[in-house]
Order: sequence, then structure tokens, then C-alpha cells
Amino acid sequence: MWRALVTGALVLMLTAARAETVFTATNGRECKDSSKPEFGNWVCPGPGGYAVYFMDEGNMVGITIGPSRSIRATPVTSQWMSVGKAFGDKIQWMVRGGRPKAAVLRIWRRKGLDDDTEIQELAVFAINERRVCPYAVVDIHHPDANETAAHEAEAAADWQCTEK
Repeated sequence: MWRALVTGALVLMLTAARAETVFTATNGRECKDSSKPEFGNWVCPGPGGYAVYFMDEGNMVGITIGPSRSIRATPVTSQWMSVGKAFGDKIQWMVRGGRPKAAVLRIWRRKGLDDDTEIQELAVFAINERRVCPYAVVDIHHPDANETAAHEAEAAADWQCTEK
């Protein structure tokens, strides 16, 4: 009996710790678009009651990841200078127990303030109970970029964002 209880508890813990991968769109009909001619502004749903708020001013873009109910009041998660296309078509979520714990988004950015060279990266974000923060970036030209980003997302799912 005792052995069955311990085995059952271990199976339950391992199942809860395993991440499920979910993909959602970064634009399209499921997103709520509030854009104006001079400013792109839209929110797309994610899993577990989360959403992503996308902002595009042309030269500067940003995202906010957070609970859907307060997404527009949540601080910006990340921003960067863009060079045209700024966001990939999908965001990859690492979900545990029905809650997102990490996210991966393909981004395009400028190399620097005075350098228009385009850089493509997979940006990895850690998602905690109260905060979401950048965790890692993977150069898209890295030989195993997608696999590396997935491993980084698994690590980010266990990482705690610190207060600023």
C-alpha cells in the first residue's frame, strides 16, 4: 500500500513538472487589433489566461506578456529597435499544470543605434506568478537554433525573474 502511494505521488509530480508545448498566433482573427495609422497595437490570446500585447511604432517595437485581464496595464516585457518585420508568426509557450511558464518568440531587430544590420533571434522569456522577463536569445543562424531555444525555454520555466 505504502509503495503504491509513493509511486502514485512520484508519477503525479513528474507529470506536473513536464511541460506541454503550445503554439499561438501573433496576429490574425483571434487577436484584438487597436492599431492606428501611426502605431500598431494588438493583443493576441495565449494559453492559461495569458496574452501578448504587441506594440509597433515603426522604429521601436515591444511586447508585454501577462494575464489577459490586465495585459494593457502590465509593464513592457521587452522592446527593441526594428528593421521592418519585427515579430514571428507564432509564439511558442511552455505550459505546466495549465499555466504558461516560458515563451519563445522569433524577433527581427537592428544591430545597434547607428547600425541598420538586421539580426534575427529567438527571444526566450521566463514567466513567473508576478513577473515576466527576458531570459535568453538564440541567434536564428545557430545550427540548432529551435532546439536550443526549446532547451532555454525549459530552463526559463524553472527560473525566477528578479525585481528591478
